[in-house]
Amino acid sequence: MSFTLTMSGVIVGRSELEVRDAARQVALGAFRPGLGYDLVQPVFLLYGGAGTDSDALGRYRKAREALRLTLADASGAALSIRDLHIRPRGDGESSDSGLVLEVVTDDARMWTALF
Repeated sequence: MSFTLTMSGVIVGRSELEVRDAARQVALGAFRPGLGYDLVQPVFLLYGGAGTDSDALGRYRKAREALRLTLADASGAALSIRDLHIRPRGDGESSDSGLVLEVVTDDARMWTALF
């Protein structure tokens, strides 16, 4: 199932969120940037540079919340999100763009959606 990340109706990108861990409530997958990615990229670069600096992480979270991002499933229904990151892929992760969308959610639809 494809998920679409938008900001004020502009498509930021898409992901299948093919790796799902219901116990940890984390889903992640290869991220395919859309036309709106250039608008949010500077905010997500803050996450990569923050490391463990709590002040930097706070600035990142505040900037990311200001984006008012929405994640919707293939039917267009918005999912509730507790945390969301677009980050470089790690070892063992596959992504043509080199980016991964990682979502933390307790929305039951994430865990019952078919791949």
